[in-house]
Amino acid sequence: MFFKKKKETATPAIKMKTIICIPGIWKDRSDLVSSIFNNNANEFIFSGNVLLNMNTQQQFEIEVCDHDERMANSFKVAGMANRLDDSFLGEIEKHNTVIYLIGEGGSLEKAEAIAKAAQAIINAGGRGVKVETAGKAFTKEQWTSLIAGKPQSNLYKMFVLDSITEIETETVFSCGMHNLGLKDTIVSRTTLEESLDMISIFSYYQIVDKPVIRHGQTFSKAADSPIYQILEEPSPPYSGMELFENPYGMWRLQRKIS
Repeated sequence: MFFKKKKETATPAIKMKTIICIPGIWKDRSDLVSSIFNNNANEFIFSGNVLLNMNTQQQFEIEVCDHDERMANSFKVAGMANRLDDSFLGEIEKHNTVIYLIGEGGSLEKAEAIAKAAQAIINAGGRGVKVETAGKAFTKEQWTSLIAGKPQSNLYKMFVLDSITEIETETVFSCGMHNLGLKDTIVSRTTLEESLDMISIFSYYQIVDKPVIRHGQTFSKAADSPIYQILEEPSPPYSGMELFENPYGMWRLQRKIS
């Protein structure tokens, strides 16, 4: 990995929420409470509007809503990256209740904690998972598989959609890195394959190596690969969109011409 680094002061703390939607077939609130308790080895309990991890004492807000006729379509749109099929969407359509799980985001540790809380609701009968603050949906099997592996190393796959494409401007960008406490990335005027590759590699680099990055530095995935300049993006594509707007900002990778 080729990266020019300069010293930088720490970024001020930013408070933001991660929101996860989980539809299920619970008959009523009492059914939900007992299902969470009975299917999570006494690790999670739901009382009032709080889901409590009894091992860590971490708390998450829960909003319980009735059947939403738009739910299957919203999963269809958010599930394109994970190729959710019609059979699964049919199961989503049959839901009785929708759970919105809300927790503090902005770090890998907090993202892992809410991911495990979402799994507790899946264990209790949730049909699927949609990360509202990324626009990305999963079957319950997909989410469980990511949790069962190494959760922290899978957080990028769980909380970031990295293939949003604007064909007319030849632009590709990510959404959801704020769930992990990091900036999103945008790339323009390269091939789709190259853009997707650069966004993924640069994002993982931020997550794994935790570098200090400044406007104007350069980045390359290998010593003999094209060099990109890292620029602060002044106008992210989803500015003003409450769920998607990243308070940490966005990096633009601009390929340098030799």
